[in-house]
Formats: sequence, structure tokens, C-alpha cells
Amino acid sequence: MPRPTDLCFAATVAADLGVPVDSHVERCVSAASGAIAVLCGRAFERATVTEYPASYGRPYVLLARPPLVEVLRVAEAGVELDAASYTVAGDLAAGGLLYRLAGVWPVTAHVGGLVTLTVDSHQGHPGALAVTYTGGYVTPGQVAGDAFLGPATLPAEVEEAAILEACALYRGRGRDAEVSAESLGDWSVSYREKSAGQRLASPRAGLLVAPHVLWRAS
Repeated sequence: MPRPTDLCFAATVAADLGVPVDSHVERCVSAASGAIAVLCGRAFERATVTEYPASYGRPYVLLARPPLVEVLRVAEAGVELDAASYTVAGDLAAGGLLYRLAGVWPVTAHVGGLVTLTVDSHQGHPGALAVTYTGGYVTPGQVAGDAFLGPATLPAEVEEAAILEACALYRGRGRDAEVSAESLGDWSVSYREKSAGQRLASPRAGLLVAPHVLWRAS
């Protein structure tokens, strides 16, 4: 069953593998899509959400679901702001940036995984900055699930990376992911170099999604 978060079609992966579409292929698609989302630090699928962003006292905030389609409401300390006081025009929407036209946003930051005003003030606190918006791409999973959002708008390189990663997961089932090479004569085995951070099963997939990693200011 396709999920909205799926970044490619199970039928495409199955065709590349030369196998029928089954629950294993669908699981690999969902697992590959999840791994790419984690690596990129973002949600790709289109949705309307309320987010409590960290602004660090700057005139812009980075939202987690670019591109921004529509900003529905921005509230500061529970008070809704005039839509004329901020903008996502031009390249701002593509980058997920909400820009305040005068002054700066309240000082909020990430502490312990939550957005805080102070150590004692946490995400959802009445004083927090809250942004309700629609953002993200229409994914193949949403199209396959008849989400009525129109054709897929996900960048081709992200979809291709999901296909490569899903195929790698399917072919690698039951194998040690840390093994890079094996030989039979006088048996030998080579292991991948340990690397910090997230890594995909398909190195090519990792290269394709590298431009879509969402870097956050700190």
C-alpha cells in the first residue's frame, strides 16, 4: 500500500529488479524514502502543518517542508500577525524561508530537541512563534494513493535516488551492509569505512540527494 511519504513508485522499483510488486518491494520503497528524508533533514511530501521554528532572533526562519506553497497563519505569543508583515516571495519559498519585512522574529532556539524561548519554555508554549503553512512536493506516493493533488512535483533526482536506494535495500536483504567486498579464494572480506552521520545503502543515491539536504542555522 503506497504511503504519502513514498518518493518513488513501487512498480518502477519492481520493474528495475525484474520482480512483481509485492509487500517486500513496497516496504523497501517506504524504508528508502524514510532514509532519504532523515538524511536530508526534511519532509518531502506536501501537507499543511503547524510548525514552531527556531529563529535565533533573525529576520528569517527556516521551515522544514520546502517549497512553501502557502502561509496560512503566523502567530507570535498567540497573536496572529498581519500577512503584510512577512513574505515568502521569489526564491524564499523554494528555500523554505519565511522573511519578516521589518524587525526580527522573537528569539527562539532548539534546546533538547524542542523549540524554546528559554530553558523553561518549550514547543507549543503560548509565547512560541507558530507558523501554519502548506509546503512540500506532491510525491509519487501521494499520486499512487489518489491524494487528488495533481501530478507528482518531486525533483527527478530525488525520485531516482529513492529508486536506487529501494533496489539496494531489496538486493541487500540478509547481507551485512558494512561489507563492501568478498572473495572466495583464501577467503577475504572488506568493510566499508566508518563515516559520521547518516549513510544510504546506495552511494549514488546519496550523491543525488546531497543538494536537497536542509541545512539549519545554529
